[in-house]
Amino acid sequence: MPAHLLPLSRRQFLAGSAATLAAFRAGTLSADESQADPDSWALLSDTHLLSASSIARHYAGNKAMHQRAPVVAENFNRAARQLIALPTRPAEILLNGDCVHVGGKDEYELLAHKFALLETFPIHVTMGNHDHRDDFTNTFQEHTRRGDRVLLENRHVSVVKSRHANFILLDSLTMQNPNRPVKGPGILGRDQLEWFESVLDSHSDKPAVVMLHHNIDPSDDYQKRSGAREVVVESASPFKGFTGGLEDSDQLLDLLVTKSHVKAVVTGHMHQFRIFKWRKIHFVSLPSVGYTFDAKEPVGWLRMQLQDDGAMLELQTLDTTHTRHRTRADLRWS
Repeated sequence: MPAHLLPLSRRQFLAGSAATLAAFRAGTLSADESQADPDSWALLSDTHLLSASSIARHYAGNKAMHQRAPVVAENFNRAARQLIALPTRPAEILLNGDCVHVGGKDEYELLAHKFALLETFPIHVTMGNHDHRDDFTNTFQEHTRRGDRVLLENRHVSVVKSRHANFILLDSLTMQNPNRPVKGPGILGRDQLEWFESVLDSHSDKPAVVMLHHNIDPSDDYQKRSGAREVVVESASPFKGFTGGLEDSDQLLDLLVTKSHVKAVVTGHMHQFRIFKWRKIHFVSLPSVGYTFDAKEPVGWLRMQLQDDGAMLELQTLDTTHTRHRTRADLRWS
């Protein structure tokens, strides 16, 4: 089913948490004081919320994971504070996978409480390799948009429309190892690619922005045949290369280049902010909200301002003294 979480649907998660919410919002701009811009979108990824029960089950004795749990929780709070405090708020939030670190009821209930801090925002979610599709559905099925129907069996896919572009959200979670914290490589599969093509064909009236968790991972042969990439924003740490991402990247790329209205592909997974243009399509690698793999990389999220002929992307680092805070990139669709 699609994963759309609307503002009113999350309020029951606030039961018993009024004091916590009041403390969280102290000193921030309230929703009534802030205006939402329908052309502004918040792009988040890799929040990796981690529960005590998950640590006990999978990481007992792992000091680093014990230390990580409060860090990722507070980083989510910091991102939420930034969103709420903006004088002009994004219209909606897109969270691009690895919402939690293991899955399970406890972690998705933790995610629900964090979403409650953002109760004024509609939130749309994709699945990452640390997520668990069934656990997510079981936790949020009472809190999603009524009338949503299954668009593709066993996948969370959806189309989110806006004035200047259509966001098409794909599901690259394989669930090959559903009981492990990391659940396999990214794969879209033939059925999803066929569904995706039909959606692109039926929504060709506007530019398409495609979102999936795993980074593209084209074969060496494909890269050799496809020419050079134009770097728009270089990563802060050395680029890790196209590895460990989407296994059927060649098939996805072959489809994308036949649809001229596909203008951008937004991925997570790498915990590395980078933008490049390849074969007339912009590829945006989102920073992580939870933690980085390299200390040079920023922890944060992106604000996307859609326009008639492109989009402006601005990096919002959680540490506002970071040298990359408010790094901007203007993407032109032509």
